[in-house]
Formats: sequence, C-alpha cells, structure tokens
Amino acid sequence: MSTESHILVIDDDPDIAKAARLLLERHEMRVSTAADPEAAWVLLAGDPIDVILLDLNFARGRTTGEEGFAMLDRLIAADARAVVIVVTGHSGIAVAVRAMRSGATDFVIKPWNNERLLTTVERGLALRRAKLETAATPPVAGGVLLGESAGMARARDLVARVAPTTASILIHGAPGTGKTLIAQLIHQASPHAHLPLVTLDAEAADAAVIAAQTAAAAGGTLVIDHIDRLPRALHATLLNAIASTRVVATTRVDRAGIRAAIGEDLLDRVGTIDIALSPLTDRADDVLLLARHFLALFAYRHAKPTMALDPATATAIAADRWPDNVRGLRQAIERAVLLGSDDVMLSPDTAEPTPLAPDLSLARNEQALITAALERQAFNVSRAAAQLGLTRAALYRRMARYGL
Repeated sequence: MSTESHILVIDDDPDIAKAARLLLERHEMRVSTAADPEAAWVLLAGDPIDVILLDLNFARGRTTGEEGFAMLDRLIAADARAVVIVVTGHSGIAVAVRAMRSGATDFVIKPWNNERLLTTVERGLALRRAKLETAATPPVAGGVLLGESAGMARARDLVARVAPTTASILIHGAPGTGKTLIAQLIHQASPHAHLPLVTLDAEAADAAVIAAQTAAAAGGTLVIDHIDRLPRALHATLLNAIASTRVVATTRVDRAGIRAAIGEDLLDRVGTIDIALSPLTDRADDVLLLARHFLALFAYRHAKPTMALDPATATAIAADRWPDNVRGLRQAIERAVLLGSDDVMLSPDTAEPTPLAPDLSLARNEQALITAALERQAFNVSRAAAQLGLTRAALYRRMARYGL
C-alpha cells in the first residue's frame, strides 16, 4: 500500500484511535486522528484525506449517533466523492444501514477484526482512487462551510438541495463571504462533477472569451464571476451561449441591483435559485468559531506551535467589522501564525496571555499573504487562488497590483 494513502480516524476514544493508527501504519498508510468534528475539520482543511473512519458519538453517554450523522452530512456536502467508513458498536447495524443510506461507503463494527478493518479501508482507498480518476476537477481544498448562524445553515441547506440538480444559481454576497467556495461545492455535488468547472470573469469578458469558456464548460458548470459587471453589449451574446449550460453566477449586489444591471431575460436564465451569504457582521456567533478554526488550521499547516486566543483578543476579533469578511479574518489569522505578529494577540497554550494592543488591519498584509501562498504552491496560480479563496482572475489582478 502506498505511503501516499492518508486516513483520518475521527473517534473520541483515544484507545480506539491509537489501535486503528497502529494497524494502518503497519501497512504503510499515513494516519491522522481527531477526537471530535471540530478537530477533524482542521485536518480536512489542512491536507488531502483519502478515507475517513467516522465514529458516530462524541459526547459521553450519547448513543443516538446524531453527532456523527451531522458530520457525515457535512462531509458528503463538502466532497461528494468522500469515502467515509462508519465505525459503530455491536448493536449498531440499523445505525450503520442508515449511515450508508446517507452517503457512507461502508461500516465496521467495534470491537473490530483487524483483517476486516484493513480490507474495508483498502477497498475504500480503491474507491477513492476510482472517483478521483474520473473527476475533471480536484476536490475543493478546505471546502467546508463552517458556521452555525442561521444564515450559514440556510446556505448549507440550499447547497445540499439544489447542487444535485441542473438549476442555475445566483450567489449574492459581499467580498470574502465565500461565493467562490459555494460555487465550487455546488459543482462538486452535482451529477456532472466529473466534467469541467470553468470560471468566466464577466468584467473582463468579450464575445470570443464567452464562446471559448462556454465551450470549455460543456456538460459541466460555468461560473460567471461578477455577472453584474458584464458589459451590456454582451448580454445577448452570453444569453445565447449558455442556452444548454449549467450556470452558477456570483454578484456583490442584491436581487434588485442585479435586475437593473443585467435585465430580466438574463436574470431569469441565471437566477433560478438565489443563495445569499451574510457578512460577518451578521454572523456574530460564527466569528470566534472561524477564528479558532483558522488558528488551529494554520498552526497545523505551517508546523507552528498550537496557539489559543486570549480573552482580550477574542473580544477584539468579535468586535471588529471585518470588511473583507471570512477571507479577511482568515488572512489576518494566518499572518499572525506565520509571523508571530502582535497584530493579533495570541498566546501559546502553555503560556500566560500577554496583553498587546490589537491591530487587525488587512490592507497592510495582503501582499505578504499572497506571496506566501504563491511560494507554498510553487507559484501555481490555480492552487494559490484556491488556498486564498479567490478566483484565478482575482488573484492575477492582485499580483499585478503588487508586481508579483
């Protein structure tokens, strides 16, 4: 078995996790473990995972499996090609069957037989390879919609309901709220995920570009970025070109604004379903959840010491308006982890918090973060853009701005 195979074990019982890790590592697999879903999302966002072993209960005394089913739903929503093996107890056959109906690939009963577990994981790895070999686009890096606010719950529900259809979708949201990620997840969960996902930058489009990009997206998904900025002279050209193509369009303006910008005919074609993404100022309960997630993620990704938010920093982060929304919060936290910066007050888990004056400005840090992302990805612009939550066109514009 290849050492490139990466298995994630999600189980709150350290003995179970250790037993699985020792067995699978003996067969040349890389194994990561997480005690709960929160820790699992950090690992899922940090590295590609081939097979997930998922326990269904994480709180002491719980036996319903509801925590695990919620995690399973989000795993499948984040990557329709995910291979999830449910781990359940002797009395859990009915639960395992329910899990498989919800998208799990297989199940293993605790206490397991080592040979049975190994065979099940190897079968899962083969299935994952087969799924990826038929895919035109790789899984979305870190592709998960984190947050428990009502707005984010509605967005997740809409993605789950409409992604498997061929309906056109219009995504509204301020800069940095996750429009690109939503578009990628919709394609990934569609029946045509094995076909191309192509992005058209409406602001920079002309008739030739529209024809080429629409042809490239044939059978797959065409994402029209900033559709409200499409020159009026090209409205009819685009409308004709996308007659038989699934479209996911993005905009920073509301429904009334988009109607005024592109007219009723084009809006009817691209806006069958609206998904509205709230700014962080309307997601107060999510801000610290996201900050802690990014803090753990970048400490893991950059092999830095695990850090914790001290109370003063948490208060400052929660109070900030974050004009660049999730993207801005993510970049500010990554900068703090990379540079050990005083711009965001952080303290090691083993140390006393140090009170510092917070400076949460993003503008001064964007160039450094873009440079770091490009260097990490060996100047592969597509991968760097995905890591930064930008389209390629948006990253190219920023690179030009900073002379990169």
